[in-house]
Amino acid sequence: MVYEFSPEQPAPVPEPSLVQRAAQVLRDGDLILLPTDTVYGVAADVRDDEAVEAIYRAKRRDPSQPLQLLFGRDSALISRYAKVTPAAQHLIDALGPGGWTIIVPVAEGFSSRALAGGGTVGIRVVPVELVLDIVDALGAPLAATSANVSEGPSPTTCDQAKEQLGAFCAMAIDGGPTDAGIDSTVIDMASEPPQILREGAIDRATIARILKLPEIHVVRSVRQ
Repeated sequence: MVYEFSPEQPAPVPEPSLVQRAAQVLRDGDLILLPTDTVYGVAADVRDDEAVEAIYRAKRRDPSQPLQLLFGRDSALISRYAKVTPAAQHLIDALGPGGWTIIVPVAEGFSSRALAGGGTVGIRVVPVELVLDIVDALGAPLAATSANVSEGPSPTTCDQAKEQLGAFCAMAIDGGPTDAGIDSTVIDMASEPPQILREGAIDRATIARILKLPEIHVVRSVRQ
């Protein structure tokens, strides 16, 4: 099933039926393809380990690599899944929803296949109304990652995402080309000092400035 909505309308509000349908597909244990601000993602209900496993199979992803969690408008929901340190919260507040994934310690009592056995979790809030609506309707974060086969190109259109992972997904939502066209910047705030594991949509200088660091170590960059 492919559904389209136009983010270019003056007041882009996805139809309630689309949001509810997507939330139900996730509750049923199936995967969906959806647009974010950076690239298209593949997502599952984080509470369903079988669905999360399906992401790994579809992507042929190394099982030791964790997935990120996409949250909605309820910031209180994050505390059920992650321990957000004051420094991490400062970074979140300064950046606002956008092209970042921030790694923090896992909240006590939370376990998921999406963590890949680790003690940290990558949290993300995207400035895309559709994604926020779906998370809010589901009542839980999405376990998600870019909708590409591992080592394949990150998709910036729904067609590119479907070409790589469409056969594994029950629903694809076409919101047009993504804005950034580059993966999110992954900042490890669980390490001391903080470091950037992947420099993407947000550059290292911006992160260092917000954290009041003279510089920040970058493990790898996907910026041109």
